[in-house]
Amino acid sequence: MNRIFTLILILSFVSCNNEEASDTLEKIQYNQTLTVGYIPYYDVTFKDIKNNQLEGFLVELLKAVARKMNIPWEKIKFIETDWQGFGLGVNNNKFDFSIAGTFKTKQRENIVRFTRPIFYLGNGAVVKAEDNRFNDINDFDKKGITIAVIQGEQGYEFAKKNFQNAKLIELSGSDLSLAPLQVKNGMADAAFSDQYILKRYVTKNPDLKDALEFSPYYVLPVCWAVSKDKEDSRLLKKLNEIILELENDGFIDSLKNVYSQRIPFADNYINEKYE
Repeated sequence: MNRIFTLILILSFVSCNNEEASDTLEKIQYNQTLTVGYIPYYDVTFKDIKNNQLEGFLVELLKAVARKMNIPWEKIKFIETDWQGFGLGVNNNKFDFSIAGTFKTKQRENIVRFTRPIFYLGNGAVVKAEDNRFNDINDFDKKGITIAVIQGEQGYEFAKKNFQNAKLIELSGSDLSLAPLQVKNGMADAAFSDQYILKRYVTKNPDLKDALEFSPYYVLPVCWAVSKDKEDSRLLKKLNEIILELENDGFIDSLKNVYSQRIPFADNYINEKYE
């Protein structure tokens, strides 16, 4: 009888421990499952229409991270989000963390916490190919200039913080090609975004160019995002440990080599002027 009573107590404790895990990492480890937020982002994170599976640079990295956390791939659930919603997703426990290709900026650090950098990208500005008015980022902040940006994306954050004179067309959603489309259609003088997005767009639209192709206004780290909750810090520590391990053993460099023809990885340099 005592043995049965003891067993019931143990099972009850385990059940409660599962339902009321002390933090996200404990929940992940106990259930051996992950719920991950992502943003459709071409070669970085995209859904293959042939097999309906998520693929891309950051997905391949997640596979390596999951293996080190002993999480079976089939136990990972993906939830699509956007540039405005990824922070709410992690803070409201909609997903455990976000693998979206998000830049680490001071504005975003008010909302979420970021892992160590995974890679770096520069930022540019699409204009009409024959438009030679812009040679520097400061050339855009003038009366009579209209700039298209995507709400929540770093080009939007930059313009809202640093520009006083230019007019902004603020677009919503996760499709970053909507901003340069405004330039193509004559609705804006310029569109701000990262140089990966802009390179893809101007390659298919030779009537446009990145005016800052060789002088990005700043280069930022791309990171994953976790909850801002200070009581839930072990997951961030764990992710950072694994990412560092994958850096040191050459896995991330090897992965970058596979994608280097498609993603214009930048040098590990951050321009502090506008941060």
